[in-house]
Amino acid sequence: MKVLHNITAVTMDAHRRIVTDAAIAFEDDTIKACDKVSTVTSQYPGATQVDGKGMVALPGFIDTHAHADQSLLRGLGDQLHWIPFLDDIIDPWLTRRLADEGVLANKLAMAEMLRGGTTCFVSPNVDPTDDFEKLTGAVDQLGIRAVLGRFIMASEPMDEALAVMSKWDGSADGRVAMWFGLDIPRRPGDAVFPEFYKAVNEAAQDMGVGIVYHFCSEFEDAVYMVNTFGQRPAEWSRDNYALGDNVIVIGGTQMTPLEMQILAETGSHLAHSPVANMKMATGILPLPDVQAAGVNISIGTDGALNNNSYDMLAEMKTGVLLQNATRRVATALTAEQVLEMATINGAKAVGREYELGSLEAGKRADFLLLDMKRPNAVPVHDLVSNIVFSSNGSHVHDVYVDGLQVVDAGKVVGIDEDALIAEANETATVVAERLGFTKESTWPIE
Repeated sequence: MKVLHNITAVTMDAHRRIVTDAAIAFEDDTIKACDKVSTVTSQYPGATQVDGKGMVALPGFIDTHAHADQSLLRGLGDQLHWIPFLDDIIDPWLTRRLADEGVLANKLAMAEMLRGGTTCFVSPNVDPTDDFEKLTGAVDQLGIRAVLGRFIMASEPMDEALAVMSKWDGSADGRVAMWFGLDIPRRPGDAVFPEFYKAVNEAAQDMGVGIVYHFCSEFEDAVYMVNTFGQRPAEWSRDNYALGDNVIVIGGTQMTPLEMQILAETGSHLAHSPVANMKMATGILPLPDVQAAGVNISIGTDGALNNNSYDMLAEMKTGVLLQNATRRVATALTAEQVLEMATINGAKAVGREYELGSLEAGKRADFLLLDMKRPNAVPVHDLVSNIVFSSNGSHVHDVYVDGLQVVDAGKVVGIDEDALIAEANETATVVAERLGFTKESTWPIE
């Protein structure tokens, strides 16, 4: 038993308590108590004491849209819209990369995520050719939680996909969940397989896992669906067994009120990625309207290609500013709401709200310590405001997953970071040369 004391705890519990002079008691992978230090220490007088050094404790962030395999391509997707982005960068990367390069990219991304306080992420398009033994081994090594959306297409025998998913679901001491990364028609030339979507839905129900895919994300894919099927994307998804309470749809920037209602009625979850939406000029999620319709909205960074970072604190701030600026209402989205999106809403989206997303007895001991004793984070008139608007990933000091410390004083515990960075730099150069990814500097480099 350990008791982390000398902290302020932003619990994200049902009452959204912020407990000053707080302590968290945890044993093995489970939180036993989160309350005033006097209460917790009296309950567990013999526990090992851990000094939180006056930091702010938060439940680990849950990034529900993170292409963790794109980190080696950081900076190569700038000034690209959706279609050239897919055709010129993503497709060559997926079809011509080596398995170890994919694993390395994931490791680099996971290290960045952990440093920024992300304890769980959803990777929506994990390529079938990836080395799942090494990939899940990397998840295990770093100690993070991963929801791996294994990409599945109708051309692949379902039995082959199920064999891989069943083998690795629950690996890394239960920290890996294997979901279906669904392929749906979004552009001219895409085929339609109604029985395939139904089969995926049934397989997901049988396995007790989820489905994740990009949805109504671009002007082009929304128009394509209307022109091709005579339906809005949410109507098509509903009628093709691709919505439900175990489904995360990504994007939604082109949604209509009818589609918001359909998502709410089916209990589907929406992952919002404001930085990537802005950077790729794909549209603006009508977030207040989606919230008002009753849809659970989580937040995700997207990836190193079209965001250039996996910083959830930066994503939260951007999300608020985007809504407030475009709505011209300073309360269109609040700091409190976006912090919910990054924690408890994310836990609901991955079907784990009973054990993730808040600091409560009985939940997993996944939390971070934020160092707010910085010039840019004081004074503290409103703690949640300072967390969302004044902090960034560099403020994350320590991170725990399942009660194990995975970040210590800003350094990832499970790896040699210097060696990882050196290998990533070397491999990224090789990959760019092999795939013909060239990027000329706008300014002269001497």
